[in-house]
Amino acid sequence: MNQGDWRGATAALCIMAAVCEGVDLQAAGVAASGITAEFGPSPAQMGTFFSASTFGLLLGALLGGWLSDRRGRKTILVSSVAAFGVFSLFTALAHDIVQLTWARLFTGFGLGGAMPNLLALVTEQSGERHRRANLTLVYAAMPMGGALVSLIAMFLPPAGWRALFVAGGVLPLLTAPLMVRYLSESAAFGAARRQPQ
Repeated sequence: MNQGDWRGATAALCIMAAVCEGVDLQAAGVAASGITAEFGPSPAQMGTFFSASTFGLLLGALLGGWLSDRRGRKTILVSSVAAFGVFSLFTALAHDIVQLTWARLFTGFGLGGAMPNLLALVTEQSGERHRRANLTLVYAAMPMGGALVSLIAMFLPPAGWRALFVAGGVLPLLTAPLMVRYLSESAAFGAARRQPQ
């Protein structure tokens, strides 16, 4: 691949990952009626369930940014995408509201680790002509993912809520290997590693 191809692949994969983020972020709200019908959680338990991913997202964003300076943006981004895919699948396998809440916490952790690195890589790897457009597409991709999971939910009965989290797990796990193969590492990270310690 030439430099333009690498830049294009990086932008496309980051947009795909942002769509996956949107799917996972929206899945809990769309699945709420099915979860309530199956587990009968109290309002406090549902509040904790919905808050868990947000709290995990905050922690993941803080730790993901710190780790990316030490391990590279590509490494942390791919790990984060794989993590929120795996824990979304765990959400689909949960047997009670407590397991659901823990799964959402760790899903949020992966989501938080991914987002700052998505934006940083797109900003850095896009050429001057395409930078604003690519950033706009990444930001737009998350609500697109939310719309996608809402569309899937239209064809499911409430009892099929687990399928939403399966979709939220499979999509990023299909994307992560492509990122390993085609995503380019941050040039700034590479330059920092080449500097004498």
